[in-house]
Amino acid sequence: MFGYIKPFRPELKIREAEDYKAVYCGLCKELGRSYGLFARMTLSYDFAFMAMLFMSLDKNSCPNFEKCSCIAHPFKKQCRCLENKSISLAAKAAMVLTYYKIKDDLSDKGFFNKIRAVLLLPFASSARKKALSSGSEAQKIDEAAKIMMEEQREVENKKSSLSDEAAEPTAKFLSEIISLGGNEENKRILERFGYLLGRYIYFCDALDDLEDDIKKKNYNPFIFGGESAKEQAKSALFMTTAELADDLELLELDKYKEIVENTICLGLIAEVERIINKKGGEQNG
Repeated sequence: MFGYIKPFRPELKIREAEDYKAVYCGLCKELGRSYGLFARMTLSYDFAFMAMLFMSLDKNSCPNFEKCSCIAHPFKKQCRCLENKSISLAAKAAMVLTYYKIKDDLSDKGFFNKIRAVLLLPFASSARKKALSSGSEAQKIDEAAKIMMEEQREVENKKSSLSDEAAEPTAKFLSEIISLGGNEENKRILERFGYLLGRYIYFCDALDDLEDDIKKKNYNPFIFGGESAKEQAKSALFMTTAELADDLELLELDKYKEIVENTICLGLIAEVERIINKKGGEQNG
């Protein structure tokens, strides 16, 4: 994914910031341990949030932490969350999605994107196979990702001017993945929550790429909005974040509740503002 789902750090307490960083580091370690050094390059805020949300929903888990060495910080040991089923599930999703994203890049018009995809595909393919061998959850993620990429390609080929239709494949994919982290009692809520999260990610990426897509004549559903394209995108994103906040209230979070609420209620909107303002050199927060 693209790293749009992250907390609004100025409003995090020190302990909350440390917990979030520990989960982020724990996911990085799990990617490297299970799938190799290449996999650590796929680390993103989105999958860190996914792992934290899954842990928040699991009332039977008690995350453990340890100090460990880190490639990015070689002179100071970092606190990380030890591997657990929530982090493992987020890592599987990262590997599967990376594989399909790289395969999609092979059909990209850009020469350098194609070269990069050719070089990375063997590593991504190997990591995906390892993930698929770990059980039925990874296989469900793989099937959902395959369907998403096929449906997304259809939408782009017909150049749909409907932003909701364009976001549908990503929304359905996240709906499937997020629901894996819950149980039968909250499955329907998580499906809707994941669906909205997928819409948010797609709309953010479309808004982020809007000016470049206009110049390069690439497909982007907001292009059809003309001069009001940015406002349409902003409106769609704010409506989506508002509904996400409403759905979040329906979930019973056992731990990390404050961090999850911060991310959904503050972080998502801050990220939209960052994207809108970045061309003018402004920084949010």
